[in-house]
Formats: sequence, C-alpha cells, structure tokens
Amino acid sequence: MDRSKIYTEIEGHFLLARLNVKGIFARSVVWIVEFSKEKGARGFILNRPTGKTLGVCSPHFAGTPIGDVPVLEGGPVGSGQLCFVLRSCVAADGKHHVRVGVRTEEIRDVIFNPGVRAYGFVGRAEWAPGQLEDEISRNTWMRARMDSAAWDAGGAEDFWRRLVAKIRKPEAELMLRAPSDLSAN
Repeated sequence: MDRSKIYTEIEGHFLLARLNVKGIFARSVVWIVEFSKEKGARGFILNRPTGKTLGVCSPHFAGTPIGDVPVLEGGPVGSGQLCFVLRSCVAADGKHHVRVGVRTEEIRDVIFNPGVRAYGFVGRAEWAPGQLEDEISRNTWMRARMDSAAWDAGGAEDFWRRLVAKIRKPEAELMLRAPSDLSAN
C-alpha cells in the first residue's frame, strides 16, 4: 500500500487481523478512528464482547435507558477507562455517522431514536507513529470497509469471519479455512 495514501485508506475502516497475529488481537476486527503520520493510530476492537452491559459495570446505570448499552473490550491501552461510541444512520443521506467519546447524557437523549446504537469500550487499541504502517507493510492486517450490518450482527469470531469472507482474495479463503489453533494444522 502506498504510504502517502495509507492514512485516508485506513482511517474509518476496519482492520482484520491476519492469522499471524497473536494475543488480544488474534482474529480481531479493529475499527481505526484516528490515523496520522504525526500521532499514530487509535481504534477499538469490535469483536471482544465482555458479555456485560453498562448497567452491570456501573450499577447506577442499571434500570436507566442506557443500562443495556453493551460493553466491549476495546483494546489493551487504558483498560481501566470506559469510552462511549455512538453510531447512527441518518435517513436523509443514508450514511452512518460515528462519534467517539460521547457522554452518557448524550446517549440517554438519543438511545431510542431509530438507527441509533451505542457501545461502551473498556480500553482501546493504539499504535505509536509509524508502528501501524510497519505492521501493514508486513501484512499483519487486512483492510475492510466499514460494514455497519456486520457490526450490528456482532459476535466474536463470527464477525471476523463474515468480514474476511467478503474479501475476494485467495489469502482470505485460506484464512477462513485455517483452524483456530494453527499449531493443530
């Protein structure tokens, strides 16, 4: 990938971990929210559900309109911090709009509007300047367009598989056929 175009071609898209990625990022779908040469990259892992809601994590939200907001493990950085993301589809233009760092009061005001989804992320994914570019050049990640329908369908490994299946490359087919434990291959 041409490094001069990489920032616009990655920011706002999903990165799919290739099979050589281990640990928390193994078979992950990472949504890159910021990416620049000067600041590096920041995003959230989208397919690491905690199985908890905001109401379970913060009991004072239990029974409130935002108590059912799902909480996901967003990444290894800042694992003690909770960040809210609000995603909505504007009917007039059909585009999805995503806001990061939304306050709970803002979510409460719009949570029941059609097409609105809210998420809480514990932690985030971050790369120092040049780090993600290096990983991409070493074929650690595959780029995929943001896919709201796949995101809405959720799931852990299923989410990764659904996105990899949409990529029409022989390597994607190999990724889909590989066992979860590559040492068993």
